[in-house]
Amino acid sequence: MATNRMLYLGLLALSLTFYFASKIWFSWLLLVLVVALPFLSFLCSLPVMLTCRLSVHAPDTVEQGENASLRIRISAFRYLPLPEVRIRLNLRTRDQEKDLRFLSHLSRAGGLLSLSTEVCGFVYPEFRRGWVYDALGLFRLPLRMPQTFPIAILPPAVRPAVMPRLETFFQQQMKPKPGSGFSEQHDHRVYRPGDPVKSIHWKLSLKTDELIVREPLEPVRRKVILALRTPRGPEERKETLGSFRYLCNWMLENGVLFEAVWMEDARLRQMPINTDHDLLSVLRSTCLAPEASAELPWPLPLHADLICPVGPERGRVA
Repeated sequence: MATNRMLYLGLLALSLTFYFASKIWFSWLLLVLVVALPFLSFLCSLPVMLTCRLSVHAPDTVEQGENASLRIRISAFRYLPLPEVRIRLNLRTRDQEKDLRFLSHLSRAGGLLSLSTEVCGFVYPEFRRGWVYDALGLFRLPLRMPQTFPIAILPPAVRPAVMPRLETFFQQQMKPKPGSGFSEQHDHRVYRPGDPVKSIHWKLSLKTDELIVREPLEPVRRKVILALRTPRGPEERKETLGSFRYLCNWMLENGVLFEAVWMEDARLRQMPINTDHDLLSVLRSTCLAPEASAELPWPLPLHADLICPVGPERGRVA
């Protein structure tokens, strides 16, 4: 913009010099045209400048090392050419507060801005300011910035060096189903007063000379908690979240009932994980959790059959 204004001032100075030096009618007409040119440019570009809109499309989560891009599109009054648009963008990450980018020469088709995904954590594209210029680049109007959200960069699943002993949780135990009802699995026992008559196993009762009933059974659901310790630094974060992801996938495949616990905004967050979608939601939340989160309290004020800590040993967590 400063360059365009300097060029215009130079053109205006030349027109004035030509007018006072030549004193011909054409010099006066040229001077009027040069003086009116910025206002004509602004008036012609005003419909496009007022209708110019910026939209951004980005993925919610990406895998570490995966190609990811920020798609920026511009829409405006379609019957006139699009003037220049300039945007000041800050790609903030967990380990880098500022990564300023200045985008210009954007067309209606938009453009792709590559994002770095080498370090797990997040990338937060913050559109600081934007301007749309007239055809000559002498005047500008502020451009409304779109709302953006952080993009979580998930680490790959990595088998932890020390695997917790979870084999006993794969062995399904059964218990009598309260209130009876239908069940695919059942046990036999001696009839007790109050048992429904329809539950009596008549063939077995005739063989044993005593009343035998079918008692429906249901599986004993035992609860496991994966306590995610607060990581520090990119390498520690990659190892901790990678091990956590591996254990979650392992337990989902084996049908283990478990929950995830982590610290976020100085609060203890707890969420059951039953599907891959739940796991992605927890991974996204932990990737976006600030580095200054409080340490995980230990022992946890929660009840479970097994509490398995995941991550670096630090502070009270042992």
